[in-house]
Amino acid sequence: MRELLFKNITSENKKRRDLFVSETFEKNGVTTTTQRRSTYILGSRSKFNTPEELAEWKKTVEPEANKRHVFVVKKRDTKLHKDIFICDVVGRFYAVSGCDIYSIVFKHSFEIDFLYTHTT
Repeated sequence: MRELLFKNITSENKKRRDLFVSETFEKNGVTTTTQRRSTYILGSRSKFNTPEELAEWKKTVEPEANKRHVFVVKKRDTKLHKDIFICDVVGRFYAVSGCDIYSIVFKHSFEIDFLYTHTT
């Protein structure tokens, strides 16, 4: 059996978007569930009058401030016969539209759960 779930949720004020995909399948006594979630939050908006002003602003941005952070976690629950692997990436990027620049914060999460229905 294979089960897929897709969600695309946008907040009422349009400043937050969640994209979610989950897949569950069973094979050889192991039920595997994968979950992928991407969350984007519109942080700030800066308006510039000319492309030259935008170019000057770009020179002031610290590259270190936009570093991505990666978190990896592995858990084992021996009572439930379950293993969990989680990888999260958190960061920020900028999007330009005309002479406006938007700061966007994001979190990408990938999780795999293994549930062993029979043990050897």
